[in-house]
Amino acid sequence: MQPFVYETAVVYESSGQFLGNIRRTVQELKRTHPQLRNYALADLALHRGRKAVSVTLYFQPKN
Repeated sequence: MQPFVYETAVVYESSGQFLGNIRRTVQELKRTHPQLRNYALADLALHRGRKAVSVTLYFQPKN
């Protein structure tokens, strides 16, 4: 199995909203990509932009 990487941008007003957006994104990815059923979120990278935070999610196969 190959690692899976997903990039998105998140606009937020609070840290709680930001984390909630990331959680919903992970849930939606797992729902729309059946191959992720056997994957786990391994890492994420954040890069702050002017109006949004760029988020890169790294998934790898579960052991």
